[in-house]
Amino acid sequence: MPTSSESFVRIVGGHVTSAVVYNTPSIRIESFRRNVAGRVQWHFKQPELALFMYGRGARNLHGRMDGRPFDQTFDGKLALYPAGMEFDAEFRVTTNRSEYTAVFFDPAFVAERFPCSAAVPRLGFDCRMIALGLQELCGEAGSDDDIFAMMAEGWAIQTLAALRRLNETPADASHRGGLTPSNLRRIREFVEANLGKSIVLADLAALAGVSTRHFIRAFSESTGKTPHQYVIARRIDQAKCLLADDRHSLTDIALAIGFSHSQHFASAFKKHTGVCPSHFRAAMQ
Repeated sequence: MPTSSESFVRIVGGHVTSAVVYNTPSIRIESFRRNVAGRVQWHFKQPELALFMYGRGARNLHGRMDGRPFDQTFDGKLALYPAGMEFDAEFRVTTNRSEYTAVFFDPAFVAERFPCSAAVPRLGFDCRMIALGLQELCGEAGSDDDIFAMMAEGWAIQTLAALRRLNETPADASHRGGLTPSNLRRIREFVEANLGKSIVLADLAALAGVSTRHFIRAFSESTGKTPHQYVIARRIDQAKCLLADDRHSLTDIALAIGFSHSQHFASAFKKHTGVCPSHFRAAMQ
């Protein structure tokens, strides 16, 4: 439905056939499918930084960007629209259906971590890390729990860092390094003690005494895994131990290791081990 105000405009042509929205403290994800034909009107202005990933349909965008004419062919499937920038334009499409996912970053989240890092529009670019991460995130989006929120926050930080890196020259690149042994030990001890609770990136970074963005990079260099991947792996290892005792139900195990429901636990367990929890338990008997 077309909507507009002084700071918000969203007028899009075509007919929506599917719309899904997921909210987290750091980002909001909106996925759409639209029936379209040839040319699609697009009048857009948001108070939030917006990243779009186009699945099919979008080939060219032309019109006015903050009143200035532009014409951009989409060589890649990603587009970054800065907060407050107005686009009054038209998409040229090559199919009768358009699919895209839009991610809107919480302004306070962006300002706190990456001030002025993503103020330049980028239309039709590619970044494998951003695209694959967003696809993985959308695959987890039905899980309304702390793990999904943690994944969303981690992806958002990595994406903002990648966007900033795209704007840097080689001389701008800062030195990279992992966590100190004492910090890594402190992080591991904290994770082990809190597997059944919500584990937030900001808390892990605070334990290491670094920014969240630096923590993600340093932790990955030290362990070969992102913080999210590490936490999930430890939860799965703990689940294997608990599954050896048939007095624990799958629901009890899921809750004990930080999953909000047994279905999400079963899905994560099978993804990491290749078998569902019940089959794993049966094989241990």
